[in-house]
Amino acid sequence: MKFVTLAAIAALTATPVLADPVAREQAKADLHQARADATKAQIQKEDAQAEANANAADAASAQAQANAAKTDASASQAQADTAQAAADAAAAQANNAQARADVATAQRNNALDRAADAHAAVKNN
Repeated sequence: MKFVTLAAIAALTATPVLADPVAREQAKADLHQARADATKAQIQKEDAQAEANANAADAASAQAQANAAKTDASASQAQADTAQAAADAAAAQANNAQARADVATAQRNNALDRAADAHAAVKNN
């Protein structure tokens, strides 16, 4: 019985000694895994940052294109406004010319009527 008790005590005291290298190896493995995870996370962070920078550059380029298009649209609108003003002026001149033509037509008709009356007066006398 003494032998069994001694063996049990020896086994119990030997277990922490045996557990210590196992725990140490597990801690080393955990440390290496944590370092690997940190390295992987750093690479992912840098990749995400590079992607964000590229997207920001794309957004700036798109904004510049939008600004240029807006400027072009404003220039086109100004040209359209100028052309519309010219068309309106030409229409006003055409209306003025038509009014003068209408007056000239009325004057011609009056002159023809007077000539017809004069002709009739000469013929009747």
